[in-house]
Amino acid sequence: MADVLKKRSEVKPEDTWRLEDIYETEELWESDFAKVKEMIEELSKYEGKLHEENMLLEMLEKNYAAERVAENLFCYARMRRDEDNANARYQGLVARCGSLMTEFSTKLSYVAPELLAAPEGYLEGLMNKEAFSDYTTFVDGLIRRRPHTLSAEEEKIVAMAGDIAGAPSTVYNMLNDADMRFGEITGEDGEKIKVTHANYIPLVMSRDRDVRKAAFDALYTTYKGYSATIPAIYSANVKKDIFYARTGKYESALVSKLEPDCVPQSVYDNLILAVNEHVASLQKFVGINARLNGIDKMHFYDLYLAPKLGFDINLPFSEAYDMVVDCLKVLGEDYKDVLIRAKNERWIDPYENEGKSSGAYSWGTYDSHPYVLVNYKEDLDHLLTVAHEMGHSLHTWYSNTQPYPKSGYSLFVAEVASTVNEVLVLMELMDRHADDKSAMAYLLYNLLDSFRGTVFRQTMFAEFEKIAHEMGEKGEPLTAQSLNSVYADLNKKYYANLEFDELIAYEWMRIPHFYRSFYVYKYATGFSAAMAIAGMIRKEGAPAVERYKKFLHAGGSLYPIDALKLAGIDMSSPEPVRKALDEFDQLLKKYEEVTKDM
Repeated sequence: MADVLKKRSEVKPEDTWRLEDIYETEELWESDFAKVKEMIEELSKYEGKLHEENMLLEMLEKNYAAERVAENLFCYARMRRDEDNANARYQGLVARCGSLMTEFSTKLSYVAPELLAAPEGYLEGLMNKEAFSDYTTFVDGLIRRRPHTLSAEEEKIVAMAGDIAGAPSTVYNMLNDADMRFGEITGEDGEKIKVTHANYIPLVMSRDRDVRKAAFDALYTTYKGYSATIPAIYSANVKKDIFYARTGKYESALVSKLEPDCVPQSVYDNLILAVNEHVASLQKFVGINARLNGIDKMHFYDLYLAPKLGFDINLPFSEAYDMVVDCLKVLGEDYKDVLIRAKNERWIDPYENEGKSSGAYSWGTYDSHPYVLVNYKEDLDHLLTVAHEMGHSLHTWYSNTQPYPKSGYSLFVAEVASTVNEVLVLMELMDRHADDKSAMAYLLYNLLDSFRGTVFRQTMFAEFEKIAHEMGEKGEPLTAQSLNSVYADLNKKYYANLEFDELIAYEWMRIPHFYRSFYVYKYATGFSAAMAIAGMIRKEGAPAVERYKKFLHAGGSLYPIDALKLAGIDMSSPEPVRKALDEFDQLLKKYEEVTKDM
């Protein structure tokens, strides 16, 4: 019988995060809400005056001051709601914050067009002025955006298309999350189970192959039934990307999406090229797992089945956290001290309760310490989740040493620090269990499977997006037949040793990330960078840690590729990805060796 979840009110205070560190009382929250509305209103008075340096500086100072307060309001409201999503009080606070943010962006809509229309040399001149030193990232972004800016009237027309542009994503999410039903299958105990997005992965991890196949068939047969609708939605999304790229005078949709992070297309292309060169290693990993699971002919519905290797780490949260801290001691006393503070000062909300948001995340504001939400269970996966989220938290902690306008780091590097923690913990655990074949096999499987899911799978997705957009740019129709053909061919290339299941051609239809175009490649590059950093830390010790912390401290003061160079990683070169894939090969050899007699 499943454990009955506690109500939020039944959870001991010491087992919750302390959000009072942001607002001790809700009266203080309401006071700040009223205050920030006044601050936002005042920003309107600077319209038409931003070509005067003193007025621009004053506006920027007040804008970022208002943003900091708004950030506190939203973060507090959202985290309170996440404690119990049925709490109407906090649903209301979140809704009010959403309206506030819309009002904020509307009031500031004049800023970018006005500055982009400034006399030649005005913005460039600000870059070297001490008074604007906190705002150089903002100003440089405008300078780089200027060649892609239209006339004021044309920009207004493009802006008016904004609501329409969001339609493909909105329609897809409504269809995918609310309208689609995947039917029922028979579970391991003979009971009827409704297949859902939430339980699909657990079902294809079942040790009962009939259950795995039934779940796979139920899910993708349903998507097949939308072979007219979903391709039409995705085609509209691709056309939207092409529209914005062409109106913005970019050479392609891909380039337009890479430009905000100052990432050259070679980074994207080199990732795909390097991963394609190592698909044989992926296939070897899949083959070893097939043998360990006693499967002669491996199908796509078998990919998530973990071998039974006779080992796990089952620790209560407090002990698991202490193990994470100990495994990360190589990162130095200052890093360790913050991790200890996080536990002692209740930065973490560790346990599941009725109504609590699922999954895990790290959040916080410039004026608060980071917070972490998890739903901890006693196994290695959740121990690594804790390490992962604390990596995000420490990245934010160090980044907040930057001035507020330069503290926020790019999504391109967002997964680096979290993955460094995961890898360091796994590597340290391997050192500790080097003489235990079952433990080594289990730990190696976890790291290799992370590689599979993060580097190989996300790169395959990135390759699909690139091909689909290139087809759209050539005027080729994006239909179920054409898109399924592309996706099927990619799966045949990446998983050449699997029995081909025709339904896998429909898998692209269930990936919501495709409506946030050219985003998923960042998972693969981030993982590759993290592997390289973790390797240097283990090999060099203190010098590599010092470089890594310079990266953590950089926040948003540098573009992501330049920030990673502080850690000794040059993502403009194909080397980090190639080295990560070479490391995959070395780990795979160890995995093959320790499992050969199992």
